[in-house]
Amino acid sequence: MTATNKPKIPVDDQGLDEVTDADWAQDDSPNRHFERIAGDPAAQEALNSALAQIRQHQATLAQVRKAKQLTQTTIGELLEMDQSEVSRLERRSDMLLSTLRSFIQAAGGELQLVATFPESTPVQLLVGDES
Repeated sequence: MTATNKPKIPVDDQGLDEVTDADWAQDDSPNRHFERIAGDPAAQEALNSALAQIRQHQATLAQVRKAKQLTQTTIGELLEMDQSEVSRLERRSDMLLSTLRSFIQAAGGELQLVATFPESTPVQLLVGDES
């Protein structure tokens, strides 16, 4: 790849020590954006439509398991854990990638991690034993 067609990498040239508490207190730009959306029915409809589309491509572990018509007990047997451990696993917001990979494999799937960057094509990440 030549220097002319390299994707731009964003650089934060504003040091944190240069931003004061007064700067944070004066910055109401996020609130202004929400106020604009709340006051514009077309913007609200567009936002709701975008959120609905995002939700169609999201699923919790419990939803994945149910869509594959598997019980927590069955997943537990495949992962060599109790049903109660599967229940706790499904409610976690943070877990090891190896645990997530095992759960998805037990449900008959394959875990793929993809990183996306502006001005660049997505990159599939190889993590752990896949590398």
